[in-house]
Amino acid sequence: MIGKRGKIVLLLYILFLVVLFLMCSTDLIIREPEKEVYQIAVIIEDVRDDNYGNFKKGMDQAAVELNADVRFITLYEKLDGDQQMELILREQQDGADALVVVPADEEQVVGTLAQKQVTVPVILLGSGFTGEGVTGTIVTDYKGMGEAAALRILESVPSGAVVWLFSEPGRQSVMSRLFLEGAGAALDEGKIRYETVVRDGEQGFAEFLSVPERLPEGGVVILAESQETLTETAGILEDSPALRDKVLGLYGRGSSLPILNYLDKGVITGVCVADEFSVGYFSVLMAARASERFDGQKTLTTSSYYIEKKDLRDPAYEKMLYPIE
Repeated sequence: MIGKRGKIVLLLYILFLVVLFLMCSTDLIIREPEKEVYQIAVIIEDVRDDNYGNFKKGMDQAAVELNADVRFITLYEKLDGDQQMELILREQQDGADALVVVPADEEQVVGTLAQKQVTVPVILLGSGFTGEGVTGTIVTDYKGMGEAAALRILESVPSGAVVWLFSEPGRQSVMSRLFLEGAGAALDEGKIRYETVVRDGEQGFAEFLSVPERLPEGGVVILAESQETLTETAGILEDSPALRDKVLGLYGRGSSLPILNYLDKGVITGVCVADEFSVGYFSVLMAARASERFDGQKTLTTSSYYIEKKDLRDPAYEKMLYPIE
């Protein structure tokens, strides 16, 4: 039989096993530190998110790794600066720890930040503005993109051809403006004739291209200022083989799936692209660090590349253009 001392030892041993079990299987004794969830709002300048596919993939990847709750918000009307400011103030009031903003109106956003109406960290994308209230910026060289596209045109365009710059001034973002500035400067230096074609009416560029007399005798090359304009123009050319034969080349910027498909079909000649996945990833990373008051990098500049159909299967670009989360 077990003596009194043996019973006490056995009881203590059983208690030790119970405590050990509780420590291993529950948080009653040792609580694991709760992971902080970063509340981040991403507010773009557009009404649709089609052109932000790879950006959203990068953003989602960062959200998983950093334990962030990311809200992706579009506008009701493209480039509506007033509405964007309302959304910025609303998200701050609703408890966002940080904001990522693609400015619809740079001066309006920066002016509001300078007045300290927004007290949470703000990361600006596609904007070179810095100053009071701007926590960080992620910048792509859109002017350099325009120059790169124009230089490729200059290499291939025959003598006597004209370059048409398809533009939408009323719906023009700062990225499009810089892209056209870079292209225009390079075309001026190359001493090639170019004309700006502005969208007019509901039919837009389709109506303009439907008049054969408008096509120059020496041929025409089209450079589209934005992803939407490039996609629209490519669709027009694909639907009209006769018109497509008269256009010597179609260039622009963007890496949306429709643009890459048109490039693969040969409808688009060449495009300038940026690593949108990395932009999305680092925008959330910078926002999360800023919400912790981490003194990280204030400005991140991303690279851009000019690609043609043959580059779509190049491993150097394939991962960037078709990222897997």
